[in-house]
Parts: sequence; C-alpha cells; structure tokens
Amino acid sequence: MLDQLDALTSRMQDLVAHVRQLRDENHMLRTQLATSQSELAELNERIATATKRLDALIERLPRELREADGA
Repeated sequence: MLDQLDALTSRMQDLVAHVRQLRDENHMLRTQLATSQSELAELNERIATATKRLDALIERLPRELREADGA
C-alpha cells in the first residue's frame, strides 16, 4: 500500500512539474505572439505609408511629363 502511495506521489509530482513547464511555455508563447502582432501592426503601418507616398508620386508623374512636353 505504501509503495502505491509513493508511486502515486511521484506521478503527481511529475504531473505538477509538467503543468508548470507548460504554463511557463504558454506564457512565453503569448509574449512572443504579442510581440509579433505588434511588429506586424508596425510593418502594416509602414506599408500603408509607403503606398500613400508611391500613390502621390504616381499622381505627380503625368503632370510632370506634360509640363516637360509643353516646355
């Protein structure tokens, strides 16, 4: 009977250790996910800014070409 309790105690300790490890890993992954989402939002903002700048340049090109042809 004591052997069974010892075995059960050992298994419970292993389970507790595994749960702690999984909890720590989950916390680390959540942190990484938050960082990645933040970086993604920043990159999307930079892409939007670059797109607006390119659109503005494209809008200017035909006018500049027309002005050069008329000069």
